Amino acid sequence: MNEVLNFINEKTKILLVLKEKQIEIDGKKVCPLNQQEIAELIECGKVKTNQLMKELVESGYIEMAHAKGRYIILDKGYDVLKKMSLSK
Repeated sequence: MNEVLNFINEKTKILLVLKEKQIEIDGKKVCPLNQQEIAELIECGKVKTNQLMKELVESGYIEMAHAKGRYIILDKGYDVLKKMSLSK
């Protein structure tokens, strides 16, 4: 990540981490990191990260894959990153 992170909120940081760390499994791009690993990367507590990720799921930006600890960015999440020019 870069210095831009100093200027964005934690939800956006989560989207960026999920995008940067995603891998392809069965033709789908998923992030295999668990919430603790994500919390450490965005420099935020696990409880707060859990709440933020729950909000992102409920709002339709991400979803949890069938396998625990794998997250998928949905179109709405990619749209936010594109609008912020943080993703191509």
